[in-house]
Amino acid sequence: MKPDFLSSNQVGIKICGIRRIEDALIALEYGADSLGFNFWRKSKRFVTREQVKEWSSTLDGKVERVGVFVNADANEVISLLEDNVIDVAQFHGDETFSYCEKIAKNHKVIRAVGVKDSDSLAELTSSEISTILLDSYCPGDYGGTGKSFEWSLGSTFIKNNPNTHVILAGGLDPDNVKEAIKSVGPSAVDVASGVENVDGFKDPGLIKKFISAVRCHTI
Repeated sequence: MKPDFLSSNQVGIKICGIRRIEDALIALEYGADSLGFNFWRKSKRFVTREQVKEWSSTLDGKVERVGVFVNADANEVISLLEDNVIDVAQFHGDETFSYCEKIAKNHKVIRAVGVKDSDSLAELTSSEISTILLDSYCPGDYGGTGKSFEWSLGSTFIKNNPNTHVILAGGLDPDNVKEAIKSVGPSAVDVASGVENVDGFKDPGLIKKFISAVRCHTI
């Protein structure tokens, strides 16, 4: 059975923006439920299909692998899913909900939304996508900025949409993730820059501290 970081009774943990197999293995060792790989070429965390395919021989079945896309060709996304390079497709760009829902018919999908205000969440109530990632709204950028949004908006959305899995992202780090979970009540949390060193790679100490903070809150 494939891992599913939203299936357990505890808050799931996704370490996103993995750029090296060493970082993936460290995150896995410390208890991450999911790893995110960014296929957007303009991202500083961009990785290639060939890299992730090579890593997948080690990671497959041990952790849920999420491919992060920004306005990608649907055939490219489907190919990565069907070839077992990734388990889940996360859409972080300007993709329409019909685009996401088409792929979601046969594959697991996460739709990321930049939260600007309550109106930016209103359209989500009509979507059939069951897993939503709430991130900070940053014009001209597509996540991974290290900025947070007003958590009360996420909390309200979750209360009004109890059947939707919500992943909380945006500015999370080892020092604020406990409070974020308490304030919002998400199904999972997603971190990228909050566990990185000055060179943009994952910091083992920060990963361990982040995961420990989440687990201590949910035990």
